Amino acid sequence: MMEAFWQDLKYGVRMLAKSPGFTAVAVIALALGIGANTAIFSVVNAVLIRSLPFKDSDRLVMVWEKNRPRNRDQNVISPANYLDWRDQNSVFEQMSAVFDSRVNLTGVDDPEEIPTQLVEAHFFDLLGVNASIGRTFVAEEGVEGREKVVVLSQSLWKRRFGGDPALIGKTIKLSGQDYTVVGIAPPDFQFSLKASSLTGKQAELWRPLVFSQRSRVRAGRFMSAVARIRPGVTLAEAQAEMDGIAANLEKQYVEFNTGWGVSLVPLRTQLVGAIRPALFVLLGAVAFVLLIACANVANLLLARAATRQREIAIRTALGAGRWRVIRQLLTEATVLAVLGGAFGLLLAMWGVDLLLALTPKDLLGLQGVGIDYRVLGFTFAVSVLTGVLFGLAPALEASRPNLNESLKEGGRGAVTGGRSHRLRDLFVVVEIALALVLLIGSGLMIRSFVRLQSVDPGFDAKNLLTVKLLLPASKYGEDPQCKAFFKQLTERVQALPGVRSVGTVSYLPIAGLGAATGFNIEGRPPLPPGQQLTGDVRVVDGGYFHTMGIPLLQGRTFDDRELTDESHVVVINETMARDYFPGEDPIGKRVTIDMKDENVPSKIIGVVRDARYVGLDTAVRPMTYWPYPELVYSGMTLVVRTEGEPLALAEAVRREVLAIDNDQPIADVRTMEAWVSDSVSKARFSTMLLGIFAGVALLLAAVGIFGVMSYAVSERTHEIGLRMALGAQTSDVLALVVRQGMVLALIGVGIGLGAAFVLTRVLASLLYGVSATDPLTFAAIAVLLASVALLACYLPARRAAKVDPMVALRYE
Repeated sequence: MMEAFWQDLKYGVRMLAKSPGFTAVAVIALALGIGANTAIFSVVNAVLIRSLPFKDSDRLVMVWEKNRPRNRDQNVISPANYLDWRDQNSVFEQMSAVFDSRVNLTGVDDPEEIPTQLVEAHFFDLLGVNASIGRTFVAEEGVEGREKVVVLSQSLWKRRFGGDPALIGKTIKLSGQDYTVVGIAPPDFQFSLKASSLTGKQAELWRPLVFSQRSRVRAGRFMSAVARIRPGVTLAEAQAEMDGIAANLEKQYVEFNTGWGVSLVPLRTQLVGAIRPALFVLLGAVAFVLLIACANVANLLLARAATRQREIAIRTALGAGRWRVIRQLLTEATVLAVLGGAFGLLLAMWGVDLLLALTPKDLLGLQGVGIDYRVLGFTFAVSVLTGVLFGLAPALEASRPNLNESLKEGGRGAVTGGRSHRLRDLFVVVEIALALVLLIGSGLMIRSFVRLQSVDPGFDAKNLLTVKLLLPASKYGEDPQCKAFFKQLTERVQALPGVRSVGTVSYLPIAGLGAATGFNIEGRPPLPPGQQLTGDVRVVDGGYFHTMGIPLLQGRTFDDRELTDESHVVVINETMARDYFPGEDPIGKRVTIDMKDENVPSKIIGVVRDARYVGLDTAVRPMTYWPYPELVYSGMTLVVRTEGEPLALAEAVRREVLAIDNDQPIADVRTMEAWVSDSVSKARFSTMLLGIFAGVALLLAAVGIFGVMSYAVSERTHEIGLRMALGAQTSDVLALVVRQGMVLALIGVGIGLGAAFVLTRVLASLLYGVSATDPLTFAAIAVLLASVALLACYLPARRAAKVDPMVALRYE
């Protein structure tokens, strides 16, 4: 058996070597298809398949609060509710609260703001993660007075401390306080959840989270929690118990918990949920590209089999059985597929690097993308399956030679059978249909992306520099100190050459962070618990609206007195005015915003234009703007409108900050245009890749129909010459050949339209402002593909029209 296999293999390699042009074209087509599949599977493997770097990660879940009135299943949680969950549940081995924050690292080179996570002392034990050097936290460090210890990430340890192992046990200064370094996290450790992050970055430092008696007070939701389900307990059972606990807390704390429940989300789902649909769409797209490549190569093999009829007939006449012939031809097809797989693997290795360069930076897990044993196994399996897929039909067809015709003198030129023609036509139809589905999907994504980019954010992002600052409580523990710092800073930056205006805001638009709460309108009856009006809250200074280009629509903005002392005034956006004061003048009305320890009514003094704070694809929500003295934040974002390139002023702004406080770092120094661009990065990524794959599919389909028509012309040279000799005009020959190809193309377009109408619905969640069955896109893409097919048919037709009848009649 092995000897026969080696014979087939050696013979197949020799035959392919005799036709280098055919072999090269087939291998290139397959390499494109297999390489694209391998590259995308590398991402799928890293994000969706590879085990998370935590012990028994399938038992880890995120625990969220569920806001039923707003249909929000993953809301940040209240510390008080979390403590009750932790104390009352019996389904979790351990739970840990997690809270993202920022600290300023000083005393080592330049000051730097470090993204930080406050976690309970058993957090690392819960995840099953050990320190690579030193240790993680112990239980005693989770109590007040013992919490001044930290674990550093590998990147921070190497970047700021040179990877010095002697750092363990030494102190570093964070926001003006000394902390002892007890350990260094493993190189691949990260635990970042964008849904609840107040930094929007991977944590580089961990500190123990300490709960106090004040934590039992139900006021505010701002944390997240991770838990490990006990062995033998299902997710459904854990959810059922937590639902019961939440129901009891809802009855016990009516004002705070009415309308709130609990939601458990498996950690894997939590980490990859946002990108999963896009990855599956891309995986489907590259599968279509591979199928089109297979159809192309199958057509090449059918054409090649026609030229080998005499060879196969002789082998059959000498006693070779049909299965023996099929096995030989399948071996040759498999050799082609393996060669295509080998070159495809090389393309994938280059393609993965390209993917990493194009991928949004917050796409979790892509730092681990690479060629591992799963990817190699996938490539091998796809290569072998591909060989069988495109080789079987040509092998079956070629193994039925007409011995009488093939062995005749000159039989080598005999016209191939109708069954072979039908197979080639079928492959062309399949290519056109698959390419159309891909092109329509790409067209929908492109239209969606164009619509998304054309959304007015409500502010002018051009020539706008943003700089975040966090003032440490050890130095700026009182409100007047914070107010004085930011007032002095804005004055100094305003005086810089090239600066047009300056402002500050608590949470920048489109940056992923924000604050929201409930409010009541004075003079209206109080609403039942759980039905309170809700809106977003921002704290700004006097220059913010002008600097951002957010126009005033009604009333006024804050005056000097309101920017100096707490005056209980507020500016609202037009959505809040429209939704809560329809047909009324909101100016002079009073709202009580539930944001402080003691909430008092604030008078509405102005209405400004809507600005998008969550994302371009998210509806604007009611917004209230407080002047800075009303609710003093230690962390604010400086926005600077410049005359020229914004980043050119970054160093000057940094110098002004250090002139006020030489231990104060700045962070997230970026242009507003960069923030807006990053907010659509995932849509851009998916659209670009799908567009590339659709382009490859269009090229392969065009090459496929061109090849079939070229072969048809060569087969019918004698017939065409006879027609011309009998008086057929050049236009008649052109029409004959083009009509034959366009019939196939239009059948493929029709089938493709039907398939696209069904399949593009999976894109619905990825589209913005465009229906998954958008008629304009369907019609435009169908016309485009038909035009390309017409060109692919016209070129062979023009060659056919130039046939010399005398030469054609002497053909063979």
